[in-house]
Amino acid sequence: MPNDLMFSPGVDLITDRVAVVMQDRAVVGMSSWLADAVLAATAEDRGIQLVTSPATRLTWPVRSKLFGEPISRWVVAVDDDEYFDGLNGARLKWNGELFVAVLTGDGDGTADIHPAFLVEETPTAHLQLTVRVRHQATESLEVGHLAEKLFTETTGGGPTGWSTSEPVTQPWSPAALTEYCRGRAPAPTWLVLSGQPGDDFKPARGTLELLRTMSGVDETVTLCVAQPGTGFPPVTDVGRVIDDVADNFELISALVMGSYGAADGTYQPRFAGVAGPIGVAAGYEALNGRPLAEALAVDGIPTALAIGPAHKPALWYPLGDGRPEDWGKFQKVMEKLVPAA
Repeated sequence: MPNDLMFSPGVDLITDRVAVVMQDRAVVGMSSWLADAVLAATAEDRGIQLVTSPATRLTWPVRSKLFGEPISRWVVAVDDDEYFDGLNGARLKWNGELFVAVLTGDGDGTADIHPAFLVEETPTAHLQLTVRVRHQATESLEVGHLAEKLFTETTGGGPTGWSTSEPVTQPWSPAALTEYCRGRAPAPTWLVLSGQPGDDFKPARGTLELLRTMSGVDETVTLCVAQPGTGFPPVTDVGRVIDDVADNFELISALVMGSYGAADGTYQPRFAGVAGPIGVAAGYEALNGRPLAEALAVDGIPTALAIGPAHKPALWYPLGDGRPEDWGKFQKVMEKLVPAA
């Protein structure tokens, strides 16, 4: 259980809207203090605003977990009077309750972009995967094998450890990980996963979330894998990874994207290009009684195909090579899978 927000050791300021956390370090990971602050703020229906210097980088668990709420922000302090959003570059100001975007004054609601966000740096491609599978809730269930498969097929080696926060402290063991999650059930569990060190493996960091549902136990693994350059793996290679998952687990959904960041897999408060989709998958439930051919028929995606077991197929839609213009294809897939009411 988290501390009450007032006593959370990572929180520097509390308002009616947000909890403000100030971190002056080169890399901000999901430390136990920061994790406690996130849980405590969420429990009291507040956002989190993380304040750092322009030289600070964020790890994937922080980047992917911390900013889900609309008012949660990465606030980069240039000096005492200059701030900008480390994710989108919007110039920020403190309004007495929280940091908010400064508009350009053109009347169109566009945020003013701070020039410090536009510093040109050579980016590194980051392959991002979010994969969700479902297990039957049995005594013999052992989780963690999805993470093993994803790490191995995208980085060249399996995960080395897991932990409730960063830095990762526990050696990799699906049995130990499962025991920890079982001890928390039916409460959900969120964990950090680390990849193999060394030049023989691609830098990677991930998270694992376990959630008990009416249908079973849902396991979601997110993974960020830094690539050796600015290009992403071919969509056919990515498709084989998701197909392998569908063959070995009950796939619920998968989204694979390309984005950009630092070579070690962290994120700087700089513009490094726009993320784009590579592929999206949906489980058997997405058919919703429709013929398979109908579900796969999406304009502009002629290579969509069924994956996994023939008696209970999942759907895979290859979208592109990580270009932002392919978000239009993603929208068409969503319209097919989730038609308007």
